[in-house]
Amino acid sequence: MADLTVRRVEGFQLHDRFVLVKLTASDGSSGWGEAVATSEGSALDALERAAPLVLGRDIFHTGPLSRDLLRQGYRFGGGAHAAAASAVDIALHDLQGRVLHRPVWSLLGGRFRQRAAVYASAMRVGRTPDEEAAKVATLHAEGYTTVKLHTATVWGLEGVPDNTVATVTAVRAAVADRVRVMVDVNNAFTAADALRVGRALQELGVTHFEEPVAPWDLDGYARLATALDLDIAAGEQTHTLTGFRDLIGVGKVDVLQPNITACGGYTAGMKIAALAEAASRRIVCHNTEPTLGTVAHLHYWASVPLCDRPQEYFGEDFHPLRDETPVLAEPLAVHAGEIPIPDGPGLGVEVDEAVVRHHAQRTLTRKT
Repeated sequence: MADLTVRRVEGFQLHDRFVLVKLTASDGSSGWGEAVATSEGSALDALERAAPLVLGRDIFHTGPLSRDLLRQGYRFGGGAHAAAASAVDIALHDLQGRVLHRPVWSLLGGRFRQRAAVYASAMRVGRTPDEEAAKVATLHAEGYTTVKLHTATVWGLEGVPDNTVATVTAVRAAVADRVRVMVDVNNAFTAADALRVGRALQELGVTHFEEPVAPWDLDGYARLATALDLDIAAGEQTHTLTGFRDLIGVGKVDVLQPNITACGGYTAGMKIAALAEAASRRIVCHNTEPTLGTVAHLHYWASVPLCDRPQEYFGEDFHPLRDETPVLAEPLAVHAGEIPIPDGPGLGVEVDEAVVRHHAQRTLTRKT
């Protein structure tokens, strides 16, 4: 096989904050990736800075390219740049799989499971306890047996009423123990307040307490992990391998939550998986994009042994890339809380490129 290099880098910003990336190789083959949603499409600006590093690279040399992209990013700030680097890495793996006629999961070492169990992530913050209980009952009727609630006001105990315990109490009254309940408070509490809330959640049978304190409060995470029996989870705001090392070694978190559309794609994600396996930590990925981002995660979940719990799937009724401008030619199907792992080449799905190009608010094209 002749050497294949990246000849064209394209980026598409939709609905202000969603960015898709298309890479085209010297033989005309192409692959797609998605960046985690960023404010005002800043990942597209980061992609423009990264494009010169991508053009002309061998499509199979993902390791050196990943290193170069993530090293470049420290000069520009981690979040948007890491998101763009992630989308490039995912697109390269999609491209490799299409050239080799192999699914991405086979490029990652094979799969441990043929279907991915998912939980419904009730993303909307601000529902009353009764409204949240009704939402969970609806999700259970749709076949989900695990649901995650987003319950707290940001920095909720600084004089602002917080409904976390009241909400979980209402949910328990509505569905009893038929639904496994997880709680994400988006860094709302100090460690002392998180400990008080965590003890109440523990009594209510919550098994997963996500981002209870600020992402930099590793000592707070360690205090909670030591004091509470329910799992303490974090990682969606961590973009580096060393960051995950510190969540394990200093923060003592029980569950790691990388997002491969944010932390460097598959190349970095598999390193995080190895770190987790060495430390006997489960992975429950952060994943809030229900189209191409979920497809990318499906291959990761299949290939990582400790992704053995339900993984995150967007649980609200409307998402613009799924419901307003559907970017996948065939939408993902969730049955009884599971999604099949694609078997086709690359990511195993087709992007509706006409929809993407028609609805893109901004585009980027760089070529050799």
